[in-house]
Amino acid sequence: MPEEVIEEVRSRTDIVEVISEYVSLQRKGKNYLGLCPFHSEKTPSFTVTPEKQIFYCFGCNTGGNVFSFLMKRENWSFVESVQNLASRYGVSLPEKELSPREREENRRRRRFEEIHELAANYFHELLLNAPEGEPGRRYFTKRGVDPDTMKGFRLGYAPERWDGLLNYMQERGIQPHELAENGLALERGAPDKGGGYYDRFRNRVLFSILDRRSHTIGFGGRVLDDSLPKYLNSPETAFFNKGHHLYGMHRAHQGIREKGFALLVEGYMDVIALQKAGYPNAVASLGTALTRDQAKLLRRYTERVVLLYDSDAAGIQAALRGGEILRNAGMRLDIATLTGAKDPDEFLKCYGVENFEKALSQVLSYVEFKYRTMVKEAPPQSIQEKAELVVKLAPDIVKVNSPIEREGYERFLSLELGLTLEAVQREIARLENKKPKNEYLQEYSHQKQVSSGKNRDNIKDATICKGDAVSPAPTVYLGVYRTERMLLRLLIEDISYLPRIRAELGESFWKVPAHQQIFDYLNQEGRLPVHSEEMVQSRLASLLLEEFDISQSERLLEDCIKGILSTQAEEKVEDLQARMAALEKSGDMAGAMALLKEIGERLKRGK
Repeated sequence: MPEEVIEEVRSRTDIVEVISEYVSLQRKGKNYLGLCPFHSEKTPSFTVTPEKQIFYCFGCNTGGNVFSFLMKRENWSFVESVQNLASRYGVSLPEKELSPREREENRRRRRFEEIHELAANYFHELLLNAPEGEPGRRYFTKRGVDPDTMKGFRLGYAPERWDGLLNYMQERGIQPHELAENGLALERGAPDKGGGYYDRFRNRVLFSILDRRSHTIGFGGRVLDDSLPKYLNSPETAFFNKGHHLYGMHRAHQGIREKGFALLVEGYMDVIALQKAGYPNAVASLGTALTRDQAKLLRRYTERVVLLYDSDAAGIQAALRGGEILRNAGMRLDIATLTGAKDPDEFLKCYGVENFEKALSQVLSYVEFKYRTMVKEAPPQSIQEKAELVVKLAPDIVKVNSPIEREGYERFLSLELGLTLEAVQREIARLENKKPKNEYLQEYSHQKQVSSGKNRDNIKDATICKGDAVSPAPTVYLGVYRTERMLLRLLIEDISYLPRIRAELGESFWKVPAHQQIFDYLNQEGRLPVHSEEMVQSRLASLLLEEFDISQSERLLEDCIKGILSTQAEEKVEDLQARMAALEKSGDMAGAMALLKEIGERLKRGK
């Protein structure tokens, strides 16, 4: 999509008008204030600046332009955000020249979406309004589901007929073979014998599976009697893969961000009951074991998951399997045990929200839960059995990035098993050393949410300290951090300063990675990025909102350049090596080579 078209969409868009549909904004001077939609707060810290077409929250450090707001709020891609605003504000977007294969695939996808929307409407209207839907209404009412919840989740009912959906669709130009291709009908007998078709879903309440745009992409059906199968889901098709989606995510993605964690359950009714009870962060897998793709989907919104699987043996094993996948995806995992009920829906009905909240406050970590489960199944009696237990839990402990948390688990095992801490640690370290190197490459490091832009860069009063990243992060003094922000702001206000900055400082002198990324964009494009990483957009919004006195810009520019040059002269070789490693990791080989040359020259001079 051409930059000039994106810029036209942005310039025509009224950011206050768009964000006002999600946030109640009040004018304060040149800006607008409101409660942040991305985290819970009582005092407004969410700011919209129409003059600069940006938003920024001083509470959670989220910021950007109107595109990044819609991407985060609606979970749209950048292109979807541009398309939505272009349609709204009358900007024509260029049509991409598609190959015959792409055109056919797009046609089939549009037909798939059209068919599923019509089917969802059919089942939903039957449930809400038709006499035939009375069995479905009785079922959901008995389960405590009111009409508003039925509408919010687009619940439905399939009547006890062989051709209810078939007839409805044929009246609207959808042929039986199309329903079969999209998993909504089945064919009788062999295709060449003309056996006809019949509805896949009959005499079942239906749970519409919605994607992130709230479009129906499949259904889950539950019988109302004792017939089998009890649950029937839409089959896999070219446009629907159960392992790529989570039930309830169309509503939960924002709730997960607000709560800071996801509640992962097994059943559709569990999701509905939890969201209705005030837990908008509840989701469920689609009738299958948790997949890696579902774990990746969750990790886009949070780094913490609380598992609430059924308390029977099958539910415990599912929790262990799902926990393994989530841990391998680099997520913090806790498991809640709901005593006295088989699932969250039943627990809420029997014991209420207050006791459910108490259960959430008493979660077990994955390591503790796994230990308790293993000990319950086979209590260790001998020293050998205790040693085997440590061996079985070691792979989970070595994945813990925090040294404090890891030692906590090691102490937990030593106390529980009556072994010395040193013995447990030696055994785990021995097993860790045997671990194949390629396994380390697949592990993720945890990023902690912090409450200020300064802390987000690990800045303390004096320095940005070396963190837990795989490659060492350079030490950054607070004065340099402030100087870099001032220099970037001057450059944003007047791009003509770029040649002088390049001539005197080069192009790879920035210590804060986000500052380097913003500079690179200005250096290459001559203007601010319309679309970039979320962190960069937030940093940019923070920078534009900060009050700088730049009335004497020439003098400020000179002071900033002198300050950075002075710091570079005092920089130690170790710091240069750390910076070089960071540049190599980011792919800036030219900058890394320049630093390598400088390191060599300093070593020759004996510095």
